[in-house]
Amino acid sequence: MKRLVLAATLIGLGACANHAPGKQGVMGLPGFMNETQTIARQRPALPVTHYIRWNPGDRLMHGLELDYISGMSQRDYLFEEPNQGLFRPMVDSSLKGSGLEAKTAAGARYALQIEFHELKSDAFGRHFAGTTSATYRVVDRRTGQPVYENLIRSSFLAEYPGLNEDDASFAYNVSAPGVIASTAVFGAFTLYEGGLVEVWNNNRKLQNFFGGSSIDELSQAEWNDVYQGYVWTAGISALSGPALVLLGQMNPLNYAALQTDPANYLPLGLSSADEKQKAAAATRHGNLSTVGEGSRNARTRAQQLNTHILAQSLTYFLLDLAQSEDVRLTQLVSCQSDEYTADAMIQAVRMKSKIITDNCLDYVKKDQRRGVPITAYR
Repeated sequence: MKRLVLAATLIGLGACANHAPGKQGVMGLPGFMNETQTIARQRPALPVTHYIRWNPGDRLMHGLELDYISGMSQRDYLFEEPNQGLFRPMVDSSLKGSGLEAKTAAGARYALQIEFHELKSDAFGRHFAGTTSATYRVVDRRTGQPVYENLIRSSFLAEYPGLNEDDASFAYNVSAPGVIASTAVFGAFTLYEGGLVEVWNNNRKLQNFFGGSSIDELSQAEWNDVYQGYVWTAGISALSGPALVLLGQMNPLNYAALQTDPANYLPLGLSSADEKQKAAAATRHGNLSTVGEGSRNARTRAQQLNTHILAQSLTYFLLDLAQSEDVRLTQLVSCQSDEYTADAMIQAVRMKSKIITDNCLDYVKKDQRRGVPITAYR
């Protein structure tokens, strides 16, 4: 059975790597990445188009402070799960980035209260799904009356990445050196024994010139041993790479998100784009995505899931709060002068949105491109 599974893995990886019709067939098999997932993992994240931010004159600007979070544990325990050690830094970063965070304690006129009613996050299996529902409430501290309150929901699916061409590349990069080395050694030995020895033994003048005698040739039994050794060496080398891929798929830590180091959280990314990219699953629509490719390691995949559903919850809260306060989104437009940019700016003005641009210096740098070279002569 083990040999059958290993052979199937070897054939599947080979088909996936080298043959287009075979690749299409393999993509439909269980455990392999399908065509939609294969295309999705190549596509870059869509560019940022808007920002949620409060500006001078908005009522809540620099006026909020986190009051409390309920319905959520302070930390992880046996398994990876959403917790305040992960969530609180994300809340602080979101309030700061949006301009809601109070500059001083005296300026914190409003308190943010977050009460989770549902907090589900998978820790076993291939694909990890998570959902949250929480009441976000902004309270005026002087009167105790809420100025905003709403139920916010979020959901995300962190997919387990099936076998793909990266695995084929790993398998054959690992096994190919062994196959090449054993083939080269066998070829050199065959050339020596079947060619050079034969010439030497049948050429008396050559023996007399160098002062040597005949060399004993290998018997058929010895040739059989040499050939069998080559077959075993090359065969084991060819199977070693796919075997390692198969063993990686059988690793139980790919399917159980055990908590082994509570202090070792992934970088939390609402404050840094680079850190966010490291922490998040591969998503095309950022925090508003509902599905994305996660890590094969179950603990990392669970961390990605937890980070995303909490970041999505915060994003939906900020969008809803901005709408209730009549705070328009700030639109990002290009400095490049073209019809699309002009239309985007006109639309933003009509919607009474704030406008910011990307780095205009990128468009005024001297163009030193020569172009794509071709040869036109026949």
